[in-house]
Amino acid sequence: MINRYRNSILLSAIGDSLGWITEFEKSSDAVNAKYKVHEIKKFYPWEKYVGGRFNGYLDTIKSGSYSDDTQLILSVARSIKNDGDIDNVYFSKIELPSWLKYARGAGRTIKNAARKIERKSASWNYNFFTFKAGNNIIDYRDSGANGAAMRILPIALANHNNFNKIKYCIFSNSIVTHGHPRAIIGAILYGYAVDLMLKQNLKEFDYESYLTKIGRDIEQRFELTFINQPEYGNWLAEWNCNQKKDFLQVYDETVKETLHALREIFRFLRDGKSTKESLKILGCFAPTTKGSGISTVVGGIYLALKHYQNPIKAILEAVNSIGADTDSVAAFAGGLIGCLYEKNIIPDDIGQIQDQEYLNNIACELYDIANKKTTANDEKQLNIEIKSLNNIETDCFVKNENIDFTPLGKGIITAIDRQKTLTSGKYNLIIDVKFEIGQSCKFSKLLSIKENNAEIYFM
Repeated sequence: MINRYRNSILLSAIGDSLGWITEFEKSSDAVNAKYKVHEIKKFYPWEKYVGGRFNGYLDTIKSGSYSDDTQLILSVARSIKNDGDIDNVYFSKIELPSWLKYARGAGRTIKNAARKIERKSASWNYNFFTFKAGNNIIDYRDSGANGAAMRILPIALANHNNFNKIKYCIFSNSIVTHGHPRAIIGAILYGYAVDLMLKQNLKEFDYESYLTKIGRDIEQRFELTFINQPEYGNWLAEWNCNQKKDFLQVYDETVKETLHALREIFRFLRDGKSTKESLKILGCFAPTTKGSGISTVVGGIYLALKHYQNPIKAILEAVNSIGADTDSVAAFAGGLIGCLYEKNIIPDDIGQIQDQEYLNNIACELYDIANKKTTANDEKQLNIEIKSLNNIETDCFVKNENIDFTPLGKGIITAIDRQKTLTSGKYNLIIDVKFEIGQSCKFSKLLSIKENNAEIYFM
């Protein structure tokens, strides 16, 4: 069983990494122009300009690097206690705000949620906020993207065979950042799909019985039996304030929407419909729905079931579905299909995924939690008396220097880059770090050339 955990975590990260390469490409021709191939089938080093036109920098992305999907999976994994419960105070006040400092490829909703949770008035179960996107004001209640679903794989793995607990923990973690039932139900659906897949036998597996089990009594199974507990009282009251429909009504409607999508998957598989047409009908390409918590999760489930005998093909079809949220759909497909395999199925020909040893260690820790074998201390070590990266204010770091970053702990600086911006007198300090726990991260900070005596770097 432990290999199922390893396969799930690693294939999720592989899907994220490969899909990140194609996420913002417009066509296969664009892919061919950059990589001299019509389809992405392995890792490549690539570049992406981040941070905006005037204050941005060129991010050099190493082969096999993963994005925010895997970063947040690791953040959630570190927030899980020995009994499988998730410490949402720690996740929301330590992991999530700290993640902003090394986030890669993140969407606007999750980043805004991470910023807003730093308010003293905000808590894991009360993080209502709005933000501007173009000419529109986005409300927390309308946040139905997949930023919750993409991080909850560790919750399902750590609590295998206890779906009620999985549902409870996923709901509580989801509302830290997302308020629309589409995000919450997408996360719960993925957790349920993972838990059910861990119970399947590869030799006897068939998509019909699997989908039937997911869809059977889904309205009762996904019912929020805990919603009237005191910890959700203020959240539910605020959600319902001045709304035309209350939360539970929207939730029930979205469960029905989910059931319809599962029935569509069944029909697509039965009729042999093409992947492109199936993902299109599921909403994976439309601008308004392609990042939805429902469409991306059901897209991942569809590909995992279609290619359950060929896990890499399931991932690669997602990766090369240009125009979709390729990294998230590929990560969902990989994480799910990995749960079906007892043997090691991680391919050598794709290449080495970033932090592979650490990902393996996380998978083993989740397996131990699920099987009541862990004796690790739940207390987090948050303060170490060495130079910190948590609040970079000056350019005072050097390569090979030991540093600290809450919550990842001690690390060593492996590379430093400095890039001038279009804004006069400003530059980006870019620091690569390898942490003792096994995770590697890239940090950036916009600084003043004059205040840091940095003229020498740009002569």
